[in-house]
Amino acid sequence: MRRAIHAEWGKTWSLRSAWFAVPAAVVLTVFTAMTLANDFRYDIAHHRRPVTDTLAVLDPLGDAVQLGQLALIALAMLLVTSEYGTGVIRATFLARPRRGDVLLAKTVVGVLVGLAGGLASGVAGWVATRVVLAEYAAPGAAVPACLRIAVVGGLACALTVALASVLRSAAGTLTTAFVLLVGLQVLSPPVGDYTPATAAVKFVADSSWAGLAVLTAWTVAAHVLAHILLARRDA
Repeated sequence: MRRAIHAEWGKTWSLRSAWFAVPAAVVLTVFTAMTLANDFRYDIAHHRRPVTDTLAVLDPLGDAVQLGQLALIALAMLLVTSEYGTGVIRATFLARPRRGDVLLAKTVVGVLVGLAGGLASGVAGWVATRVVLAEYAAPGAAVPACLRIAVVGGLACALTVALASVLRSAAGTLTTAFVLLVGLQVLSPPVGDYTPATAAVKFVADSSWAGLAVLTAWTVAAHVLAHILLARRDA
């Protein structure tokens, strides 16, 4: 298994696009969070809000993370779809006939990238948002919040790897991942509470263990389906 993970790790960083994914996630998160925080200060400066108002750093940062993680799920998608697109997946399965091991190795790499990218985005976004808000920033615990963002990044990438294995299409995977992880927020409770998009937001915002459980359940279900289809379909 270690060799499979090592091989997938090497293949991942042989893609030029992989080197831009984590920096892009950080930049998108920071820029969006700073913009939202600046909007809050603008409202105060123009007397649209009382000067005594404060804003929790996680309010703009939580929204920004959802945009930033799109760069991470794009990389997680490429771990699978790039090989199906070029036909390299056949050689991968010949070298590693146990297809479940291949999926697991790709998932491990995706999770590691998601955790690292999520943590980097969370830390950079928190610092930038805190600087912009300055005296208008409400007290908050930075370390737990950034760790929750990292966990969501890891799970989002794991879910995307499974979706890519099921769909085998870059466009289909990216669209489906976007809908599941962002778009389904439009659904109202209680239905919306059981979607990965809302679950991720709740976990990041208030340490909702129910939210973490829902996001994890979606990820596990996607992997079960991916394992079944990998065993039944041709490469």
